[in-house]
Amino acid sequence: MQHKRFAWTCAAAGLLAAMSLLGACDPEEDDKTPDPQTDAGTKPDSGTPDSGQPDAGPVDSGVPDAGPPDSGPPDAGEPDAGPPDAGPTTVLPLTVDGTWAPSGYMGDGASGGIVSAPECAATRPGTGKGDCHKFTYTAGGGNWGGVWWQYPESNWGDLPGFEVPEGASVLSFYAWGATGGEVVKFLVGLSTTADGFSLDTGDQTLTAEPKEYTIDVSRVRYRKVVGGFGWVAGGKPTPVVFYVDDIQWR
Repeated sequence: MQHKRFAWTCAAAGLLAAMSLLGACDPEEDDKTPDPQTDAGTKPDSGTPDSGQPDAGPVDSGVPDAGPPDSGPPDAGEPDAGPPDAGPTTVLPLTVDGTWAPSGYMGDGASGGIVSAPECAATRPGTGKGDCHKFTYTAGGGNWGGVWWQYPESNWGDLPGFEVPEGASVLSFYAWGATGGEVVKFLVGLSTTADGFSLDTGDQTLTAEPKEYTIDVSRVRYRKVVGGFGWVAGGKPTPVVFYVDDIQWR
């Protein structure tokens, strides 16, 4: 009886061992990878419910922002005014001082023989326009001297002169001497080359009181005038002192 129990015990142990071997060799058990488990974690953030329309910022009115409206036609720059003007233009009467400059010293004046000062009479004659001029001429080696009013200053005809308005008939001015008896010739038009004309009063013997003088320009075809006015005088043993005022083209 003990032998039978022992035999059954051995048989059962062998069967268990065989089943253990079969379980260890099962390929499906070796290759099987555990299924991943969904991470329940924190629920996904659904945020604010989607309204279905994209957030495009402020509503577009449909009109492009082009800045302030243009108040007029586009700026095309300054129109081309053509060749530069030789000088400003004005209307008659035209005051010589302030347009032409007394810059053209001649003869002894070119070497310091003429002194000019802004000295007027007690009561200015005429309309009193322009500057008062006192000239003191002291004779030198040339034994003559004079002054031209020029445009531009110190222009001896190399540049165009001032464009005088049409319609002038005379050049007028007042002149007088310090004592009376001074002899002076007055001029207009630098030369026929520079201005197309040249006129003068001839020698004038001045009085001690202001007197009006004129030069007729009505027959002159003037346009751009370099020499707007001038004077010359001959040398004397003593200085020649005289005054000029209210010089105008009219």
